[in-house]
Amino acid sequence: MASSILPFTLPSLSSFNPSQRPYLFHLRGAVPQSQNFGLKASRLLRQDDNCLNVMASGNLSYAVTQENVLNWVKQDNRRMLHVVYRVGNLDRTIRFYAECLGMKVLRRRDMPEQRYTNVFLGYGQEHAHFVIELTYNYGIDSYEFGNGFGHFGLAVDDVSRTVDIVRVKGGKITREPGPVRGRSSVSALIEDPDGYTFELLERPPSPEPLCQVMLRVGDLNRSIKFYEKACGMELLYMRDNPESKSTIAMMGYGPEDKNTVLQLTYNYGVTEYDIGDAYAQIAIGTNDVYRTAEAIKLAGGTVTREPGPVPGINTKITACVDPDGWKTVFVDNVDFLRDCGN
Repeated sequence: MASSILPFTLPSLSSFNPSQRPYLFHLRGAVPQSQNFGLKASRLLRQDDNCLNVMASGNLSYAVTQENVLNWVKQDNRRMLHVVYRVGNLDRTIRFYAECLGMKVLRRRDMPEQRYTNVFLGYGQEHAHFVIELTYNYGIDSYEFGNGFGHFGLAVDDVSRTVDIVRVKGGKITREPGPVRGRSSVSALIEDPDGYTFELLERPPSPEPLCQVMLRVGDLNRSIKFYEKACGMELLYMRDNPESKSTIAMMGYGPEDKNTVLQLTYNYGVTEYDIGDAYAQIAIGTNDVYRTAEAIKLAGGTVTREPGPVPGINTKITACVDPDGWKTVFVDNVDFLRDCGN
């Protein structure tokens, strides 16, 4: 079957920087662009119905297709690592998560020169579990939520008991325990001190208690395609809810009962959302942030941070936004494990 030709621009010799590591995709793997240089300046550009080949003296040929990119992304070692959001009072939020939800502080990172602090919390060590990364920016005590962020899903063995604990501790319950619409399971909604919503889901013991991140999107098919191609996620299932006039799509890197998933929610007729500045991003592990950035671009995504080390931390990352503006950061797996060890 013929595939469409992707737009492709050859870098100029004068602009080449040997310290950069952009990648092109070949049928046999990824080859650094730096190998293009040293060829004669004249090149013949040839197109056929399957790929775009760059031919040059030296018998070097690159085949760039959407299929190649998607295959590499699917084979990459990816996992949802943590979700990042901003809070106005670290001590207050940590106390609520520990006393009401049973989370533990895993590590803390103070960045005084950049004027922020990160605290990681969860139900297991970061190298094997999805966790929360709280960000406190010095001197900022509140943020705008907008109307795009939905909730975090939290699997618990007894929703009513958890709600009682939240109530005793002075927490806010926005929906009392009750059956999930159309199913027999029980859920409830609570808010943390900053206003983030958690949906408590009554489930058997799960390896990932922090099990969902829900975001609202304006075009569900467009978003599914982005997360499949740019992020390498799998569409686990879709569910239409005519009564609530919404459709959800569950995306992830494995079965919902064993992995944290991304829940995309489309509300009938709503095509745009205000994403605010409270929720920040999801972090995903990758074996190569440089190839990841190239794959995002070739899949039609927008890279907002070119791949490379973060100043002061030296962890290699790259970042992108989806069609609705939701941000994803990809983190080098080796660097991530080193950070966890520290």
